Amino acid sequence: MGVDGLVSDQLFIEQNAETIADIILEVQERTIAELYALKGNKSAEEFIRFIERLNVEEVIFAKAENAITIFENSHAGMLQSIQGFSDLSEETLQALVNYNTNSLLSQLDNMAQVVKREVINGIIAGSPTQFVLEKVRGQGALSRGQLLTLINTSMNEYSRNVTKLMIDKMPDETKYVYIGALDEKTRPICLQMMSADKLTRAEIEARFGSKVFTEGGGYNCRHKWEISVQDKFGHDPQGAKKRLEDLD
Repeated sequence: MGVDGLVSDQLFIEQNAETIADIILEVQERTIAELYALKGNKSAEEFIRFIERLNVEEVIFAKAENAITIFENSHAGMLQSIQGFSDLSEETLQALVNYNTNSLLSQLDNMAQVVKREVINGIIAGSPTQFVLEKVRGQGALSRGQLLTLINTSMNEYSRNVTKLMIDKMPDETKYVYIGALDEKTRPICLQMMSADKLTRAEIEARFGSKVFTEGGGYNCRHKWEISVQDKFGHDPQGAKKRLEDLD
């Protein structure tokens, strides 16, 4: 799936994040059920010794392979909306993808540790699999909402980092606009940047600081600065000004 003129970067990111999160949640549920099934007639003590030797991380990575592939491919899809802005090497782009993928793998590794621990606790306590699943999803970043936030943030950071590296190669007089969703979740700082309309890099840094190019309005931000072109999707300075006025 790519990004076209009718679909914003953010919608593309959110759709892929939902798909990835749903796969990971299914992996959680299947892994817990299959680990419980492996107990068979073993005593709790026997099962603990058995599961301790089992590489749950490899099991989860194998089951989540499709989610990892979708996550990696999503980065290429995001690039379609900013190609032609300025050239970056394939090695640079791949390094950024690898960084993000490693973060996802780290999260899956953490999930494996939590699943293993809670399955052991569940077997000892005689708890049903559904109880263990709820315990797993109540820890760390393993609920659907937390997974969506992590994946959305990771993808948006990639998009902003690529754009920032491109901005570094552009002439000083180049104008940029702040684009993204304009709704009830849009932060006041993002409304301010959206309503500022077209600014040079120096003007942006003077008004909002240099970190906004890579961080946007903060954690889980859905916006970014991009080169100003006519009819840019997600660019609505007047709408942003109206929302700012409504907040006063």
